[in-house]
Amino acid sequence: MPLPPFPDGRPHPGLASSDRAGLDRRDFLLRGAAGLAGAAGLAAGGWPLRALAQQAAPLTFAFWPWGSEIVQQGAARFTQESGVPVNLSPIPGDYAAVLETQLAAKAPLDMFYAQRGQASRWYAAGWIRPIDDMPGLADIQKQMFPGIVDDARATDGRYLGLTYYNGGPYALFRNEKMLGEAGFGGTANAADYPQDWATVEKQAREIKKKGLAQHPMLMPWYNAWTGLPWALIAQCFAEGERFVDGELRATFGPDTPLVKVLSDWKRWWDDELVQRAVLTWSGTETSSSWMKGQHAFHLNIDYYSFNYNDPAKSQIAEYSSYNPVVPGATHDTVLVGHALLCMSTRKRSDAEQAALWELMKYFGYRDRAGQLTTHKNWIAKANLEVPFPELYRDADSRAAIMKWMYPAYKEQVYQWLFEGREKAVAANILKAPWYQEWDTGMHEMIAQDMLIKGTRTPVQVATELRARWDGLYKKYAKILKRS
Repeated sequence: MPLPPFPDGRPHPGLASSDRAGLDRRDFLLRGAAGLAGAAGLAAGGWPLRALAQQAAPLTFAFWPWGSEIVQQGAARFTQESGVPVNLSPIPGDYAAVLETQLAAKAPLDMFYAQRGQASRWYAAGWIRPIDDMPGLADIQKQMFPGIVDDARATDGRYLGLTYYNGGPYALFRNEKMLGEAGFGGTANAADYPQDWATVEKQAREIKKKGLAQHPMLMPWYNAWTGLPWALIAQCFAEGERFVDGELRATFGPDTPLVKVLSDWKRWWDDELVQRAVLTWSGTETSSSWMKGQHAFHLNIDYYSFNYNDPAKSQIAEYSSYNPVVPGATHDTVLVGHALLCMSTRKRSDAEQAALWELMKYFGYRDRAGQLTTHKNWIAKANLEVPFPELYRDADSRAAIMKWMYPAYKEQVYQWLFEGREKAVAANILKAPWYQEWDTGMHEMIAQDMLIKGTRTPVQVATELRARWDGLYKKYAKILKRS
């Protein structure tokens, strides 16, 4: 039986990769966005009446099955309270490829998960209905992290959905046991920690010299769309690199911080501060190596503490902590793992549309009692970032997160986690409908040509990536106002 995907929808090792499968991309991006469906009929904060429920057909919700128990419980409560039935359609394996096929075939779907980059593609193809006209949206957004609100907006200004969760902010994880043995142990003072990668590298070299770790730095350069490409974006943002402007025109190139990051990578690789095998690993193998206590530093998505600090899974559960900031010139954190709840453009009656909006709010906002129940459940399950800052002051949610914080300085570490999430900004590069096409071959170019073979320099890689982006921008610019 196949394993369920990770919270971000990527499959487990052995399953097909969603970014390399699916429909032919030759022309779907050139399809115009479909017209908006009729406006919903409920007032903000309202609830479907039984009469409305009787008029509404069952709603279909497609999702990747990680955390399926939360989805099942939420759907059951929604139906019990509203009278509107919900058909759940879990998609195991290669979620993005399967769902894209279903959307293209006009399958009877109403609501579905979409990673931010996927949402751009599917909106450009005319498969996502914006939610700008839904009652109460502005009030909902006022309660959210500003970066998450911005990230849900398409290039034409419309909003593509409500947030399922965001898994994007990266953190520099620390093995405090190893670092303490090397004389670099953490304190309660954020200023005592590395602020730049030069300091991290210096400490890593000392750790290697002392024989405490053969490869002190564990980088998530694994071969998947959530691996090396996301790591590159996250590390570049911390150096002040934004890649593109608000119109998706490239701002990166051979004379921007991208080259600094690639040069760091090359040096760490050549000097074996990072182990060779990571380029062929999966995300699971990368995390497993960290939990064995074999490294001093590890860059990864911040919610992974739910594994790294679990004594049942990790050998360093009591020693895995966060650096207060992601090292770099600006310490910016970025929303690369933002997952949305989206509406399909399937034709619906006013009653059905109103019921669908209530369902979306049930999972992406508050339940009938006014509680952020679904979001609290995601926090409790795996420290997933939710869009509502108030939950980080909620006693139950705070207690749930605290058990995954480094025990010696849990209050400080919790604050650093919150600050990283609070300041996270949108990754506009992921809003480009052609992002996945641009991303194709990136791992091979960097891993094989730059790192292993040395046939391309960091400047040459940056130049090639810029040329690719410019070419795709020119090819698809005509659809930007619809995506």
